[in-house]
Amino acid sequence: MKKIFIVSFILMLALASKGFAGDTVRLTEHIDEHGKRTVYNTTKAILEKCPSWKLDKEPPFPIYKAVAISEQWIKEKYPKFTNVRIVYISISPIGDPKFKDKWYYSIAAQAGVDLDGVSASSYFSVMVLFDGTVVGPSTPRNDEKAEEDCQQKNRGYQE
Repeated sequence: MKKIFIVSFILMLALASKGFAGDTVRLTEHIDEHGKRTVYNTTKAILEKCPSWKLDKEPPFPIYKAVAISEQWIKEKYPKFTNVRIVYISISPIGDPKFKDKWYYSIAAQAGVDLDGVSASSYFSVMVLFDGTVVGPSTPRNDEKAEEDCQQKNRGYQE
């Protein structure tokens, strides 16, 4: 009986993880000079709720709101960093053909920190969907945590 329970439990875990992976949509990824892979994932359910965009009109979510949300997200996620400065913004389509009219902002920022008189800066990138959802970075070993993070919206800037 104990063996059947263990086998059933393992099978349920395998099926659950397979379903989770099937719901994930990768927005983008990059590998730094040290070989560290960073990914930006969201879920199909979140993308289905996002507005579509045709290039013959203004984006349905204004850039200034995406910038404000990304700055707020960086400050909340990394509170020791101050002086957040946006250094790059782009708009990209979702790569999954099911979401061909769904787009997102890619926003890169530089932020400074002062620790015991030593100043340093770092770069951060976040993706902002056209409904205001922030998709933060994750590494492949913690994609599940990234899924939880990307589902939490910054409601303070929602219309």
